[in-house]
Amino acid sequence: MKLHKHLITSAAALALVVAAAGQAKAEKVLDVAFTQDIRGTNPGVDRDGNTDTVHMHIVEGLVAYAADFSIKPMLADSWTVSDDGLTYTFKLRPGVKFHNGADMTSAEVKWSWDRFMDKATKWRCRSYFMNGDAPAVTMATPDASTIVYTLDSPNATFLGNLARFDCGNTAVLHPDSVDADGKWKAPIGTGPFKFGAIEPGRYIDLVKFDGYNSRTDAQDGYAGRKDVLVDRVRLHVLPEASVIKTAYQAGDLDLISIEAAAIPELEAVPNTTVIKAETAVWDTLLINSRDPLLKDVRIRQAMAHAIDRDQIIAVISEGQGRANPSPVPPVSSYFSDELWKKLPYDLDKAKALLEEAGYKGEPISIVANKRAGAYYERALIAQSMLRKAGINTELKVLEWGTQLDMYKTGKYQMQSFSYSPRLDPALSFEMISGTKARKVWQDPEAIALVKKAMVTSVAAERQKMVNQLHAMFIEQVPAIGLGHRMEFYAVRDKVTGFKGWGAGKMIFWGVDVK
Repeated sequence: MKLHKHLITSAAALALVVAAAGQAKAEKVLDVAFTQDIRGTNPGVDRDGNTDTVHMHIVEGLVAYAADFSIKPMLADSWTVSDDGLTYTFKLRPGVKFHNGADMTSAEVKWSWDRFMDKATKWRCRSYFMNGDAPAVTMATPDASTIVYTLDSPNATFLGNLARFDCGNTAVLHPDSVDADGKWKAPIGTGPFKFGAIEPGRYIDLVKFDGYNSRTDAQDGYAGRKDVLVDRVRLHVLPEASVIKTAYQAGDLDLISIEAAAIPELEAVPNTTVIKAETAVWDTLLINSRDPLLKDVRIRQAMAHAIDRDQIIAVISEGQGRANPSPVPPVSSYFSDELWKKLPYDLDKAKALLEEAGYKGEPISIVANKRAGAYYERALIAQSMLRKAGINTELKVLEWGTQLDMYKTGKYQMQSFSYSPRLDPALSFEMISGTKARKVWQDPEAIALVKKAMVTSVAAERQKMVNQLHAMFIEQVPAIGLGHRMEFYAVRDKVTGFKGWGAGKMIFWGVDVK
């Protein structure tokens, strides 16, 4: 079916690609809309939410997050922890193959770990396994099937950090992933898919790995069995939500992520099912407290009082979601009643705080983008609300890559932003706190308390720390938490096995095209 003439070039290219694929339809292809190019092929180094989704189909680590956010084995068959909490001993699952056909042993696990911990690799998560400038974790390989990690102190988040999506799942890679000089080439992992063709700005292909040795336990988030039922997943790069929707309606896509506002229209498309899932993806408005103007906490508090979070969430989710000020998701066992508390919507209070701070209408820019996820929509609504309180806001719409670079360098005033899931409460606060430029909460007391929560394993003690961190966060306003995102997917009835889950990540194993 031809696409409508008004579609942009990327959508027209999609039609040609799909038509070409149809000429040899012995191959089973799942056509999926992807809102952005991946940032690279190096797991845990080149990353954003979309990139993590792709990498998690190609690489695996010793452990993985299950659907209920518990930690389960993946490349490890089992593990034990010493009584003092300092030694983790993993037994590897036998029969695992890399994409190049080589057997996985402890040697590759050690090589991968050493590479990640090399400062030159620039692994996003190296700091979580360091104590200042010294490694906080060491590794030994007593034999080909045994891995021993030794920690310098107990750490309740150790397994969770190994499993993190933004850490590339601490992937076990084959040394042939780099050249003789150690320069990155491409991931040779153990996952159920491997990279196929990549056309920047057009598509990314995930190709079935015929040598994959799946676990036998039930599919469970990123854990359990991973049965690949299609030959190829083609991720079509289509940044504009309107283009994605039109391409789906034209019959060129099998599976798309959609905004809540599009649900009625997509539900009316024949042979379509809309799937809904509450996730741990946190939608927020970041405030740069290092900015000369915004360093005044009274102005940040005024902003929080000027924002009606309930209204924003109701609009962008079409009444399907719920506002939540905390970075800890409601699905967490650590989400207490204390975490619902926030600075209430109160325009009079906002105006009084602005007057007290001596605010004289200086412009404040809000950065957003138009990729899927309602970044622009929530920024637009927030801008209107802030203006009602007398705050002179300007909305700047940028490409996602440009916005992400601004986030990493801290060179902005406000951003409409989202964080991928952190499935431990300490990590939910750690993602926003610290001394790096990308961290919006740089209060030393908060940083110290987060570190304490990360090493505390007693649940009751951790809960007290989480509650305290939330109270400090609400008072200091380094960000205005809006809520944890509802994800919506339009899926053709010929597609079976696709499920949404709390991580907010698409999973393509267990998915078939009839």
